[in-house]
Amino acid sequence: MATLTALKRCRHFGVADLRGLAYMPAPSDYRPGAEPGGLYETSDFYTNVFAALWDTDPAASDGPSGRRDLRRFRDQLGINFIHCYDWAAPIEQDGRALLQHASFLEACHRLGINVTIPISNYTMDLLSHGRGAEARPNVDRIIAEIHPAGPVRAPRPGAGLWKIFNEYELSFDRNPEHVVTVMAWIAEWERDHAIDDVHRLPVMVCTSFALQDDIEGAGALKAVRDALLKRGRIGDRTAEAFWRERIVFATNPQNPAPDIATYLADRLPAYWRRHGVPAPPVMFTELGSSIEQAGGEAQQAQWLADQIAVSRPDGSNGLMLGACVFLNEERPWERGAERSFGLLRFGPDSDWGWPRQNHPAHTAYPVWDPKGWWWLKEATYPVEQQAEKMTYQAVAKAWRDRSRQ
Repeated sequence: MATLTALKRCRHFGVADLRGLAYMPAPSDYRPGAEPGGLYETSDFYTNVFAALWDTDPAASDGPSGRRDLRRFRDQLGINFIHCYDWAAPIEQDGRALLQHASFLEACHRLGINVTIPISNYTMDLLSHGRGAEARPNVDRIIAEIHPAGPVRAPRPGAGLWKIFNEYELSFDRNPEHVVTVMAWIAEWERDHAIDDVHRLPVMVCTSFALQDDIEGAGALKAVRDALLKRGRIGDRTAEAFWRERIVFATNPQNPAPDIATYLADRLPAYWRRHGVPAPPVMFTELGSSIEQAGGEAQQAQWLADQIAVSRPDGSNGLMLGACVFLNEERPWERGAERSFGLLRFGPDSDWGWPRQNHPAHTAYPVWDPKGWWWLKEATYPVEQQAEKMTYQAVAKAWRDRSRQ
């Protein structure tokens, strides 16, 4: 079988015709920078520890009290793609999975949803401080969880593509070489475990929409490409082949729809042509605006609806994969305009009805004992109803009918 191009690889893994949602389902009592060893330390809400927020299986989602986010978004919005953020390395002890993402991926797969698998900015932090020897084993464990042992080591159903960092060019030392280092770790793991090309996921590089090299987003990706070409071979592929066969460009525009339309149709293709670079598939991973930017909640909803309308798949010379809206929920713990992005807000829900009433979900999470083992610490987190904003209704109107076509 011929080696897949990046675009064909995306289609092979269901990363096309995207109706996506940037999803970080933090409970209402979450605060960034939570205490070390605490329930929220990793900000990873995609593990078995937090199943009551998202799972569709009543046995796993706190029975009749779970919130069942994934089913809500699939049924009411037509979502077929979830964009994730913090993703901790899994933890096993004595053959028992204490911290795992398999349940989340299975829940997504049951609903026909594919997922980004992030190598999060925690790894960028470690690399920025010269701690690669600490970072690599974590990344290896993440890769091994996605490619479980078996005859072919295909990725778990639900896994759509790798995501290397979030807006690396705004984070820590902003060095594109760290992105390439993680690419190399993924490619070397695949080579060393004889992963067939057909089972190798696309690799997303996610940038902000800030200007660099006179272009939004793509200049930061070109800096990664330049570092990639200097690196030489990546696993068992040349750098040029890895770019053509694996790389996906993701960026996060909050601009008005007419500017986004011009970007896809003109500025982005012209940039790649000007530099003689094979254009990669592209997606938007954080469409939207704050209420403050748009001028009101109704205007925020219209802003998002207009953005969705010009971000349809197959644009940009057939390379556009689709878009994700930002974010599933408002975040009262953020400052300034960051608080008001989102489709839902904590409060009474008159439509979805899950959970039936707000309650503390009981869970247990792994804590490291200095004597050399993990133990499970019992805890609770709030599972609360969330009310629709006008942005939620705008997305439902734009995507639910399209999902039925």
